[in-house]
Amino acid sequence: MAIKAVFFDVGETLVDEIREWALWADYLGLSRLTFFAALGTVIARGEHHRQVFRLVRPDCDFQQLQQQRKQAGDTYRLTAADLYPDAIPCLARLRQAGIRVGVAGNQPQAVEQALRRAGVPADIIGSSASWGVEKPDPRFFQQILAAAPDLLPAEIAYVGDRLDNDVRPAQLAGMRAVFLRRGPWALLHSGESVTPDITLDGLDALPDILRRYF
Repeated sequence: MAIKAVFFDVGETLVDEIREWALWADYLGLSRLTFFAALGTVIARGEHHRQVFRLVRPDCDFQQLQQQRKQAGDTYRLTAADLYPDAIPCLARLRQAGIRVGVAGNQPQAVEQALRRAGVPADIIGSSASWGVEKPDPRFFQQILAAAPDLLPAEIAYVGDRLDNDVRPAQLAGMRAVFLRRGPWALLHSGESVTPDITLDGLDALPDILRRYF
């Protein structure tokens, strides 16, 4: 069955998150090496990424930290420079081929407009904040299906860097799942017993692969 729509995760799929994490380390007064090591520990345990703040600051409240950082004028703002080099070319080629392109990840609502300002060529951009549900909750993927109501689940591919949050729940929703092996989650969770429909190390080859196999 031909793929007629492709939805992409955001972090470590389209966006390189290293600058955001580095800014958090700086704000907390930690060496970047220490903070990244703590983040790796949280990822290896399969915990939510926000647990890294509890690990390095046991008494902290993440929402309070976020507010304090915002008040200090140190807020992270996603820009075109944060996009992986293969992100926009891949999405543009898919759209030129007549494939609908969507972006949807576990992100704050502000990221939706930030992606548009960064020039991301997508027909649909959503987020866990605007949808009120986070991956891997099946309702997140139902939102994707609702965003393309004229398509069957098997006509939609979801691309992400996590087997637990992206590949497995996308397949359970009936979609094709593309595993992008980059970033810490892809590295530390790659041993999970999940078989993606497609596995890639970058996005450059995705348009040709979809045309060849589906």
